[in-house]
Amino acid sequence: MKTEILQITSLQLDPDNVRRHDERSIQAIANSLENFGQRKPVVISAQNKVVTGNGTVQAAQMLGWKELQAVRIPADWSDEKIKAFAIADNRTSELSGWDTAALISQLQELDSISITGFEQDELNDLIEFQQHPFMTVRINVEDLKPHPQNYQQHPDDQLEQIIASIKMHGFYRNIVVANDNTILAGHGVVQAAKKMGKKRVPVIQLNIPADDPRAVKVMTSDNEINNMANVDDRVLTELLREIVSQEGEAGLAGTGFDGRQLAALAMVTRPASEIADFDEAAEWLGMPDFSPGAEAKKIIVSFENDDDREDFAKTLGVSITAKTKSLWWPVKQRNDVSSVKLEDE
Repeated sequence: MKTEILQITSLQLDPDNVRRHDERSIQAIANSLENFGQRKPVVISAQNKVVTGNGTVQAAQMLGWKELQAVRIPADWSDEKIKAFAIADNRTSELSGWDTAALISQLQELDSISITGFEQDELNDLIEFQQHPFMTVRINVEDLKPHPQNYQQHPDDQLEQIIASIKMHGFYRNIVVANDNTILAGHGVVQAAKKMGKKRVPVIQLNIPADDPRAVKVMTSDNEINNMANVDDRVLTELLREIVSQEGEAGLAGTGFDGRQLAALAMVTRPASEIADFDEAAEWLGMPDFSPGAEAKKIIVSFENDDDREDFAKTLGVSITAKTKSLWWPVKQRNDVSSVKLEDE
């Protein structure tokens, strides 16, 4: 391998380089050059275009260096081979993993870790990861097993919302599994992925067995902790209204709401002087008037105490007693069945 010393001004950065270097990356390389010098030559083509080491050239320029050591690739390499070599050089380093315990130990022995490219916050993250290790991987969806104690059911309308979200945003929320691929969080996501015909999904794999109490805690916390949040319904309707104004009612797909649900929420979160009925709610949202659907939708509302139940009844303007088992919204006139007489034809 023949090394040349070249003026940095004579080198051409590769505009098609697949490895992108942000400000922090360039600064880390510059710290390394400043503390250790150049210990790896950049690789260049016959025309002095940088094949590997674009970040090194940028960092050296930032430091005000005038020269760099370089190795020139063979003149008989084709453009395809050069491109493949550049990708391979970037990719091979990614395939290696860290011995986390050894890395933490060695970083803690250094007076300053910034010259290694690590920051103190990252070292703290590594220490936390060592205490609670998990692995993010993509796995065949058919290899995932529902937890036998899962108590949440996912109706079709919820799955359709999840599907719409995945189509628009991808899997931004990972599925969490035990070490035998039993699902702890994300049962609905897995069901939606199967309905979509997905073969592989991203998962976070915890190093705990499915029957471990910690596994059950993961499952229940994922299901329940979010329910403890307080929702500002007025702010929520304003956010969703903005979506409707920009994208129409179809834009609600993936939000967990449809037009009818949003209109109902808008109506119950505002006084009658602001929004009196469904049609006004629809007009406020910029949607057409609603017509009653052929199929009634059921929801279950639970109350912590009698006062909350009474407040709910006042909001809807209906009468709810201890004997009330169900009610219609909008209020539906009850038939007086006591006056009905049945006769044979």
